[in-house]
Amino acid sequence: MAHSPEAVAGRIQHTEVGPTADQERIERLCEECLEHGFDGAMVQGCWVGLVAERLADSDVSVCSAAGFPMGGDGRIAKAAAVRDAVAAGADEVDVMPNLGYLRSGRFEDVADELSLLVEAAGPATIKLMCELGALEESTAGRLVELAVEAGFDYVKTSSGWGEGGKATVERVRFLRERAPPEVGVKASGGVRTMADAEAMLEAGADLIGASSGVEIVTGGRGDGDY
Repeated sequence: MAHSPEAVAGRIQHTEVGPTADQERIERLCEECLEHGFDGAMVQGCWVGLVAERLADSDVSVCSAAGFPMGGDGRIAKAAAVRDAVAAGADEVDVMPNLGYLRSGRFEDVADELSLLVEAAGPATIKLMCELGALEESTAGRLVELAVEAGFDYVKTSSGWGEGGKATVERVRFLRERAPPEVGVKASGGVRTMADAEAMLEAGADLIGASSGVEIVTGGRGDGDY
């Protein structure tokens, strides 16, 4: 089923989380979100205040991340980062779980962290980066269960960086089959064309995280890392 560029744009969280992105790039990201009607602007925490100011009179969501991309920060530090982002104006925060704990079978510790992060987000939307490429299927399935139990609003294929891998149709379906209808699915990493985006949506994604948003909706092909 073909989607219009406008419909796809409304599902894209236009992303610039590179460590060297400067203020000019972040301001341009905001302009691109407004021009193309993207769902959200995803930036590092230090830029949330600026982005919230630039997008204040729009329907574009202000998005950021915590514990990104490694996931090994202490849970108090992660919770503080979530609270700081929300206080600065973030509508949505994507967080990384502790992959080492997951791979060690320390599910109770992971559950405690996830509950704390949901509490820290308050009214903001919170999404969990499941890093599917770095986990055994049974562990990934357990992580989705823990996310749902903790109250996450979305589960996400990966951070788009590191061992988690890129979004694939199979990974989106994995999440959609395991998450209840009220929990959304976000596909992140490696979505660079309209065909890529449509495949993710058809597989069950509700949102797409991509640094190639402009290229996707204008018929091009992005070449960014995310």
